[in-house]
Formats: sequence, structure tokens, C-alpha cells
Amino acid sequence: MNLHHLRYFLAVTRTGGFSSAARSLHVTQPTVSAGVGELERNLGVRLFNRDSRRVDLTIEGRTLMSYAVQIEDLLEEAEERLHRPDTLQDEGFRFGAIDAAVIYMLPQILKEYMGDFPQIELFAQVAPSRYLVEDLLMNRSEFAIISLPLAHPKIETLSLVTDEMPLVVGADHALAQRARVRPEELAAEAMILFHEDSVSRKIVDERLAETGVSPRVVMEMRSPEAMRKLVEAGVGVSFLPRMTVAESIELGLLSEVEVAGVRFSREIGVAWRRGRYFGPAIRHLLDAIFRRYDRFDEWVDDRSGVPV
Repeated sequence: MNLHHLRYFLAVTRTGGFSSAARSLHVTQPTVSAGVGELERNLGVRLFNRDSRRVDLTIEGRTLMSYAVQIEDLLEEAEERLHRPDTLQDEGFRFGAIDAAVIYMLPQILKEYMGDFPQIELFAQVAPSRYLVEDLLMNRSEFAIISLPLAHPKIETLSLVTDEMPLVVGADHALAQRARVRPEELAAEAMILFHEDSVSRKIVDERLAETGVSPRVVMEMRSPEAMRKLVEAGVGVSFLPRMTVAESIELGLLSEVEVAGVRFSREIGVAWRRGRYFGPAIRHLLDAIFRRYDRFDEWVDDRSGVPV
């Protein structure tokens, strides 16, 4: 149903004629007649009884009239709402993040944001990167903070930080007293690694494969916090994000050991569906995230072709 045709229909019912309707809308009378005629053909009913002196609504026309007025009211309400200064400030939205981002990167940002916009309800999905990307593709989330790299034709990304993934061992482990190990020495170690479908695991596997080492994996997990606790307990060794293990290393619960000739690191960044429009409430949070990690200029440049 064409909204212009619906407006022509309403104008005819209110003014009592096609010519008067055309004058009220500042269009030609043939335009109004053609629009109403097209509306009747689309609906398969006659909306007006026409004679030489007046135009009256049919039963079908009166039925449509009641709905058309409601549609008109809703359109006016929507337009007014979208142009209010506080547009969408009492709405909510959903975003995703890997657990490291929620624990170490977002708390202060979210605290400040929720203090500035207390009426906005945030829905945060915490999950591995692959599931967060699926949410983006299914339009279930506005954006997500994930492990990079990611190559997908429908997804755009912008890195926030580079997070090293050092080899860490428990304080009582034999390697804890070593500053450096050769890659081949790791082949005999019990490894606690991320699941094979994670970006972080792929990075570790690729770097070890380059040295010819096949890790002896004794556990696969999704939670870096759980992996950290197991390494602290001496169950095995692992490559874990520095933001996850920094405090434990400082407290002496873990020891960092350099792997000669190999560097393990990942990027953490924001991902969103290509070409997606972000309303004011979402933009405020994204702006705050990119400002905190000194990526605001790149964010603005990246969005230069998208309506705001």
C-alpha cells in the first residue's frame, strides 16, 4: 500500500472531492484521481461512490478510513518521536562482547554510560567471537567486541587493542624459573588451550605449527578465567591474554616465560554489520569505546559514508 495514495484517499474524504483534495495537497487533480484509482485496484474494492456533484464513501471506504486515520496518527507520532532531542533515550539495545572485554575493557565505560543515560536498558551477550558474529549476521546485536582478525563480506571491524598472549606457568612449575624456553621444549608440556573454533586458539596453533611443534592438549576451554585458575593450580601451562593474567603475574601466582623466536598476540576490536545505521543511544556508547582506546578518528572516518 502506497502511503501517498493513502494520503490522497484521506484528503478526498475530508474535503468531499478530488479537486478540493488536490488543492489542499498542492498537487494536480489527475494526480489525486490516479492515486486513489491505484489504491482501489491494489485493494480490489471501490472506495467511493462518485456522481457529478459529490463523492461518498462506500462501506469498504468507511472501513479503510478508520484504519487510515490510525496509520496517519502513527506516522505523525513516529516522525515527532524521531526528531525529539532525547530520541531513543528510554529504549534499549543489545550488544555482544567476549568475556575478556566485559571483565577488563568495558566496566568503567559502561558505568559512565549508564550514569549519563539511566533510562536505556542494555542487553549484553557474552560469548565466544564466532557466536557474536552470528548474532550480528542475524541482526540480533547492534555491535560486538570480538577477537580479531575476522574476514567476512558483511562485517566491518576496527581494532581497539593488541593483547599479547604470553606463555604462563604456575609459580611451582619447573619452567617458572626460566626466562626463556625453546619452542620444541613445549611439546612435552600439558597444554590448557582455548577451543579449536576460537580465534585465540587458531593464533596459538599457527605460531606453534610454524616452529614444528604439536602441542599436547590436555584441556580445551572457553573461559580464560577458568584457564588461569587451572594454570595457577599447576594443572598445565597455557597461552593466555595478558589482560587476563597481568594481576596473577604481579602477585607471583603465575610466571611468564618467553618462547624464543615466537610472539603470540591477538587483536580485540569492534565488529558491526556493514552499512548499519546506529541511532543516537548506540552511537554514544560506541563513541565512548573508541575514544577510550584512541580509535575515535578512525571510527569517524570509517562511518563517513553512513547517515547519522
